[in-house]
Amino acid sequence: MLLDPKPKSRADDLFGREDELPALKESLQNNPITLITGMRRIGKSSLMKVALSEIEYESAQIDVRKVYSDASGAIGKLDLALAVEKQLSKKSVSRKFKGFLAKVKGISVMGNTIQFDWGKATLSDILDKLNNYGEPFILAIDEAQYFRYYGSRGGKSIQNLIAWSYDNLENIRFLLTGSEIGFLYDFLGFSDYDNPLHGRYMNEIRLHPFKQEKSIRFLKTALEEADLVAVRDELEEAQALLDGIIGHLVQYGLHRIRKGHKEALEEALRAARSTLKSELAELKKRSPRYLLALQFIASGAVRFSSLLRAFQASGDSVSKSRVSDALTVLQKMGWIEKKDSNYALVDVVFERILREDSV
Repeated sequence: MLLDPKPKSRADDLFGREDELPALKESLQNNPITLITGMRRIGKSSLMKVALSEIEYESAQIDVRKVYSDASGAIGKLDLALAVEKQLSKKSVSRKFKGFLAKVKGISVMGNTIQFDWGKATLSDILDKLNNYGEPFILAIDEAQYFRYYGSRGGKSIQNLIAWSYDNLENIRFLLTGSEIGFLYDFLGFSDYDNPLHGRYMNEIRLHPFKQEKSIRFLKTALEEADLVAVRDELEEAQALLDGIIGHLVQYGLHRIRKGHKEALEEALRAARSTLKSELAELKKRSPRYLLALQFIASGAVRFSSLLRAFQASGDSVSKSRVSDALTVLQKMGWIEKKDSNYALVDVVFERILREDSV
């Protein structure tokens, strides 16, 4: 169902990624490390889930953001280990793979439950044993940038683990996704020569918002799937307002099958406004300046000099370096992007709401 608000798991429900899905499956077959990147609500988790459901290899999928939350902000070895164990028990694995695991020292298999003896084995030991299965095993890691909260060294031990696996375990594949692309790149050592992962090849699949016609075609197909006649003028207005961000388009579609066009647009914007308010509250906890910077950019202060003046006009005698630091963090978190010398919010729907509302 195209209008299912949850991440998709079937190719029939994954719209508009006809190029990315086969590219991802091919990459998982041939590359030790594959990345899926893109802004929030763009469909990264759906692409990951569909690829893992279609590919013939065994896998375990972990949402590091959830592990981070469950661990109250500091991820430890046991938190990660138990997450891997839980996911292997949760998914349906083949009888052949289950038989292999049952013969491995330190792993017990009881029905659908798979348990590791973490007193005798580390995660590297487990990956080493999974490598001996003779076929690729995929460790899929959603929102991998949260690994910077792993242990006491900013995720250094995880970086070492992935690097060691890259060099020594030919059958282990890492599939990493991230919305905070800059922080993900930092974690993976794209520009840090001292990072254990620096210089290793990583195949990146970047997801972009749909173009106008693809957005309209998605809405038309989704509404017709729900037995609703799609009106071109309405679809064009919805696309113009919600852009090509699949999460916002799905919200409109879900409301449109029950309500009129105008009301569905209002509900979609209301949902976006609620999401934005929640995310801004979390952002403000890090620094009130992050929120102010977003509001200034949305209001038209798109160059560094105008942003600095906006801060000063608000009564904040902030230095140039502090403003620059705030903008760098917002870019790494995926909130804003810089084109030429101008800043803009990545999510144009959120930009419109910030410009027009007081959230």
